[in-house]
Amino acid sequence: FSNPVAGRGLEQPTLAELADGTIVAFFRNSGLEHRIRRSESKDGGMTWGPLTVTDRPHPGAGIEATMLRNGHLALIYNDTEKERDKLAISISTDNGTTWQWTRHIENTPKERFDYPSMIQSKAGSIHVTYSYNTKAIKHAHFDEAWVQEGDAK
Repeated sequence: FSNPVAGRGLEQPTLAELADGTIVAFFRNSGLEHRIRRSESKDGGMTWGPLTVTDRPHPGAGIEATMLRNGHLALIYNDTEKERDKLAISISTDNGTTWQWTRHIENTPKERFDYPSMIQSKAGSIHVTYSYNTKAIKHAHFDEAWVQEGDAK
């Protein structure tokens, strides 16, 4: 068991292991900055580095991260500061330091999208499930190229 990650308002971490063995944790955040927080462990999760605040907006909702087979990091989250009426996926080529592409899976005012989960299939498709208006579960699947296209203008 590790020591806790130091910080207030941290909830429901999602973990991803980088190519060098570093474990990166992204945290649902109930703090005032309305941004996803991050910490890294270089020793298999026994100790954790300082918390940093990412540039990803966040209303304090559930998030999910996963490493894709090509080494890119994918993150699904509500990309607003207050509501949960948008659900976005962002992809990073530098282990989550910056996010090169973002596309919305859902973007419908007054609707609610929560608690995403994500896997990548053997064929390369990214599969996402999430709560829809707290009454049903939705499923979406797409490839990384779809995310890289960005939102339709």
